[in-house]
Amino acid sequence: MDRKIFIHIWLSALLILLMGACANMAQGPTGGNADTYPPNYLGSKPQNGALNVKSKRVEILFDEYLQLNDPMKNLTVSPPQKLNPSAKAIGKKIVVELRDSLQPNTTYTLDFGSSIGDYTENNLVNNFQYSFSTGDQLDSMVISGVVLNAEDLSPKEGALVGIYSDGSDSMFLSQPFERIARTKADGRFHIRGAAKKKYRIFALEDMNNNFYFDQSGEGIAVQEADVDIPSLEIEQHFDTIFGDSMRIDTIIKREVRKYSPDSIILRFFHEKVKFQQFKKIERPARNQFTLFFEKMEGTLPKVSLVDTAVSDWYRVETNQLADTVLYWITDSNIYRKDTIALSLSYQKTDSAGVLIPCTDTVRAMLSSSFLKNELKAAQQEEARVKKALRRNRKLHRTNLLELAQFSTVNITESPELIWDKPLSSFDEGKVHLYRGNDSTRTPLPFTVVKDTARDNCRRYVISSPEFHPDSSYKIMVDSACAYDFYGNHNDSILISFKILGEHLYGKVTIELKNVPGNAFIELLNASGGVVRSLPVKDNVLTFEHLSPSTYFARIIMDENHNGVWDTGKYREGRLPEKVYYFPKSFKLRANWEISETWDVMALPLDRQRPSDLSAKKKDAKR
Repeated sequence: MDRKIFIHIWLSALLILLMGACANMAQGPTGGNADTYPPNYLGSKPQNGALNVKSKRVEILFDEYLQLNDPMKNLTVSPPQKLNPSAKAIGKKIVVELRDSLQPNTTYTLDFGSSIGDYTENNLVNNFQYSFSTGDQLDSMVISGVVLNAEDLSPKEGALVGIYSDGSDSMFLSQPFERIARTKADGRFHIRGAAKKKYRIFALEDMNNNFYFDQSGEGIAVQEADVDIPSLEIEQHFDTIFGDSMRIDTIIKREVRKYSPDSIILRFFHEKVKFQQFKKIERPARNQFTLFFEKMEGTLPKVSLVDTAVSDWYRVETNQLADTVLYWITDSNIYRKDTIALSLSYQKTDSAGVLIPCTDTVRAMLSSSFLKNELKAAQQEEARVKKALRRNRKLHRTNLLELAQFSTVNITESPELIWDKPLSSFDEGKVHLYRGNDSTRTPLPFTVVKDTARDNCRRYVISSPEFHPDSSYKIMVDSACAYDFYGNHNDSILISFKILGEHLYGKVTIELKNVPGNAFIELLNASGGVVRSLPVKDNVLTFEHLSPSTYFARIIMDENHNGVWDTGKYREGRLPEKVYYFPKSFKLRANWEISETWDVMALPLDRQRPSDLSAKKKDAKR
């Protein structure tokens, strides 16, 4: 080959290689596929399952560099430890130091939950357990089940579940559990390392980390009978591998270890604690102050002025729980003061949990920001008046008493007049009711009654024998029909409204089977709120006039016949009233009827609650 041709070919090849390298400069190394596999366990010191162990240090080796995710929450050591163990990741090892003395002839189990992950991607080694024994025998039985909130059967996450081999009920009140586990997000638990003997089992929301029930605010669950002696069965399972044309290629035989009991259901509850105290006072406006309580049972607090002997100087409005009480000050000599000294008499819980009379002196003070805004509003009003006088214009009132408007009324309800302030006088003769299409305005009979059932001093309910579904009406409220305590009266108001028709509603009929005693049934919305409630008197119950929506149903076994769900009391041997859920939802449309048959006992409790029913938020103030 000619030397010049050879050099030309060689330079061309080199140029092509350089162009390819330049084209890939921005890309850089790809690094391969992402790591999606968790670390693999290689061994431990002492070995997993070792006997006659004396060391309190455990080293567990994996094939990758590790990280430990929140071991204080995820690592559970059984038997329970009074001193929290030390746990950390060092390279490819997990190192755990037990700080309590080791008990003789005892099986120790370390359940890491979801705490172990690789260092780069945090691929988790789920539910990794490690065991050893300080004696010459390793207990390996497993007790499993689920913890459900007793009131709504939702799973209880993070509860401590423990066992006692002593059958005495007093153990739960004074001695730490013998072995423990924690519930996962689905409420499931597995107590490992149990021996072959009878146990009592409990669940605990352990607030002081002593592993037994000694505080009234701790939530608990109690197994109603002794746990069966744990056992193990080896079951033979066969997996079939098919070849072409459905031809059996291989049958693989494997052994499955089945531990029992494996379906224990614990109903978790908080005892009803009579904890009641005054929290704070707020004064959002001159004519109002609000008292806030930590729970409030029985009668409302008594309020009086410290420096003035005046009676009938306020009106009261409460929320549903009566732990927030709004006072409307109706005496102008009082609400003009920036600070009002009050004597507050109420019942308070003492250290023994007993309600005792208590009297406090509190001050209802207007905030500096309110006073500043009040001054600004007065200056704006003064400027408005001066401007109107300069231009010789008529002043328009701005402090008329207001009334809430409405356009439709549900078939099961009555129209209401809701004023923005409590009334000092109300002239029923200046309220008129007519049919919506009556141009002659022929009056209809009606009554107006203040709604005292809901402790609302501003609400008035209208009822009439002439109210019918799918009909329109008008309410005329004449000027100066109502006066509030602050000198305001209403302007004339015309309210047009319609009572909704039967065709806009649906109906749910339920045929019940195997209801084990006195009970009532509740229809719930998607948030778990109660829409309707009926006592179970017959096998067939019907909920009528329901708005189109998705509903759920539950039955509460009303042992004390009081119409509400009641919690338990451990020291009195009383468990919470049982609750059962219909396992499906009712997707109701307008002018539609749904009929279902419900065998209350057909499913175990942990399979009853519908998955699309939201868990009701628990009150944080227990």
